[in-house]
Amino acid sequence: MKLKNKSNYTHKELQDVLTQVKAHIQVTGDEWANVTIVNYQEQEDDEKENVKYFDVLRSYVNIERDTTLEELERQVFERETVIKTYKTQKGLLQALLNDNDITGSYYRLHTVI
Repeated sequence: MKLKNKSNYTHKELQDVLTQVKAHIQVTGDEWANVTIVNYQEQEDDEKENVKYFDVLRSYVNIERDTTLEELERQVFERETVIKTYKTQKGLLQALLNDNDITGSYYRLHTVI
């Protein structure tokens, strides 16, 4: 799949992941799920103009039936590790498009900081 228009998606991905995982837990009858969240992140350098970083970060989190969005955000942030760095936005976004979600256990996010 080729990247065509990146402005047509919402920035509520983590909430969507939480909702999907909770629905998956409810359907399977489990009490919790171990989930891998891969964050394709774009970040501007605070000190240098026109310098951006394009990183892929991975977090292993545990989502229970009563997990809140704030708890999930904290888990993702605390457990993030950089797994790959790209030189361009196009490379980062193409990697995102080439990857696939796996319902109940593996989800991709795209964030711009």
